[in-house]
Amino acid sequence: MKKILLLSAAYLLTNLSFGQIDNEVNEAKNLRFGLKGSLSIDWLSPSNKKKFVSNGSGLGYSWGAQVEYRLSKTVSFVSGVGIQTSVGKIGFFEASSKDSVFYILNRDEEFQDFTAENLSDSLNSTFWLKNRRYKINYVNIPIAFKMKTKEIGYFKYYGTFGLNLGIKTKAIVEDEVEFGNSTPTNTDLDLNTGASFARTGLIFGGGAEYNLSGSTSLFFDLTYNYFFSNALNGDDKYLGVKDFTVTEPSGSRPVGFKEINQKAIPGSVALTVGILF
Repeated sequence: MKKILLLSAAYLLTNLSFGQIDNEVNEAKNLRFGLKGSLSIDWLSPSNKKKFVSNGSGLGYSWGAQVEYRLSKTVSFVSGVGIQTSVGKIGFFEASSKDSVFYILNRDEEFQDFTAENLSDSLNSTFWLKNRRYKINYVNIPIAFKMKTKEIGYFKYYGTFGLNLGIKTKAIVEDEVEFGNSTPTNTDLDLNTGASFARTGLIFGGGAEYNLSGSTSLFFDLTYNYFFSNALNGDDKYLGVKDFTVTEPSGSRPVGFKEINQKAIPGSVALTVGILF
């Protein structure tokens, strides 16, 4: 009888120990961390097409960390943090147009307000803007849900949907301009004040995970980012157009010039590759 009791106790303890280990393993798999990198095709869609239009797409890139928390066997909450460089292009009217967009640079290639004083300063140069390429850096924080299938072979397929919040860290531009009788290109101009502080949008996409070993998986996905906030500062004081309706000076503004309002909605398609542990 004692032997039966001892064997039963040993069996029960063994099962409890292995069950606890299994639960610990399963619990650890609920929270996964990883690294990822992306290449994207980015563009800007201006709203005021009388002043400027989209001028094609650019190649952007990003890298960062990802965290996933499993809510169920098929649904996970996804977040993380990443550094993204987004590229967009805008075309302006030709410099011969009466509505040509212009800006002023000092000798240190810093943007200046278009006041009468700056226009008359012999050390400043006025450029008529034809095409502009924006290169804007963001810190991205996605908040999304991932819905996965059961494992098919070594793969799990998934769809993802959520929000993407980007905080601007830096913005530079490369401009094709007209200056006198020449058409130079101004590069690496700091336009941090000309880009919005933040952007928000939706993430749609899908991809697959390939199991390497245990809980370690390689993943790749293709996502479409639909943003609904202005990427540019609508009250950019460094861009202006001729305004022949102004016949008297107004404050520091010279006769015949006014600022323009900008609005361009960004968009992108991104291919991401990463690893989860």
